[in-house]
Amino acid sequence: MTEVCLRGITKHYGAHLALPPLDLEIPKGQFVTLLGPSGCGKTTTLRIIAGLETPSGGTLSLGGRTMFSEAGGENVPPEKRGLGFIFQSYALWPNMKVDRNVTLALRQSKLPGAEISARLAEALEKVQLAGMEDRFPSELSGGQQQRVAVARLIAARNSILLMDEPLSNLDAVLRTEMRTELKRMSRDLGATTIYVTHDQVEALTMSDLVVVMKDGRIQQAGSPSEIYHRPANLFVAEFIGDPKVNLFQAELRRDGSRMRLAGEGLDMEVDLPRGTAPGKVTAAIRPEHLRISDRPGPGAMEAAIDVVQPTGSQTIVTLRQGGRLLTCLVSRFLEAWPQEQVWVDAQPGHVMLFDRETGQALAAGPGPVAVAAE
Repeated sequence: MTEVCLRGITKHYGAHLALPPLDLEIPKGQFVTLLGPSGCGKTTTLRIIAGLETPSGGTLSLGGRTMFSEAGGENVPPEKRGLGFIFQSYALWPNMKVDRNVTLALRQSKLPGAEISARLAEALEKVQLAGMEDRFPSELSGGQQQRVAVARLIAARNSILLMDEPLSNLDAVLRTEMRTELKRMSRDLGATTIYVTHDQVEALTMSDLVVVMKDGRIQQAGSPSEIYHRPANLFVAEFIGDPKVNLFQAELRRDGSRMRLAGEGLDMEVDLPRGTAPGKVTAAIRPEHLRISDRPGPGAMEAAIDVVQPTGSQTIVTLRQGGRLLTCLVSRFLEAWPQEQVWVDAQPGHVMLFDRETGQALAAGPGPVAVAAE
């Protein structure tokens, strides 16, 4: 069942078209992330859903009820849309203690006092703020203030939750903890959650569905696995992944009944759909799919170790190959590589190909382009 539906939604700011016609359906109970660089339209889309921005055209419905219709002249105000919202800036009342900040909307809704107290206790317990009911926001750390905002959302028990980069002001450790808490909260409430971020780690770790945006347009909508392993275009492939994907300018050539990929050190057979034409392509290989060996092998590229960066359970290795830099991700802790000269090759089945002119994925299918082992 569709909980949030946008049809042909547009937004103009004077002569500037911030959102070209945008269509998006969000299933009930899903955690959906709008992901993209600054200025891509993700926050504008969220604010339109919330009613904080008025679209220039199109229709918007929530739970089957029309909230905005250009043709019908409808525009339901934010307070009547039944939404929960967490802002990047916390949006707490500085003159109210924690308990009042969390329960203000409940009191205005005339809920019984016993229910308000029960919801307050439950919400503060979930965000680990029990016992802090009598503190003012100024007496809390930034992380604690953000957790008050989350507690307010939990207590309201809205069926649709909107979150605009709520973790961007937190330190790294607390950000990891709050990612877990927000995902658990969304699951426990059975809520439909729409989350805005430019942080791909947040998107991949928290989402059921990721919507990647650029210049107001949706580039791809899919599961975290789909957008990471089967990006629809080169923009998505480059935007998703840390360290970034390695790119090779290569060419597809016919080799009897097979196709061969060659260029910038690559030389391998690839399995592509029947009818794929030869031509210039961009090959993309993620760092974890490059292998480093101490001796040459079929299709391997000679390279030199440049920088070794241990991150804990993994190590980022930067190599110089043919006057360019490649990045490899090794699944163990290393402070140095035992030798300077090495060989690098791509793991079979993990090369992604994109049309050189359009940037669109060359082959659609259930997984990455298959590379024949040689």
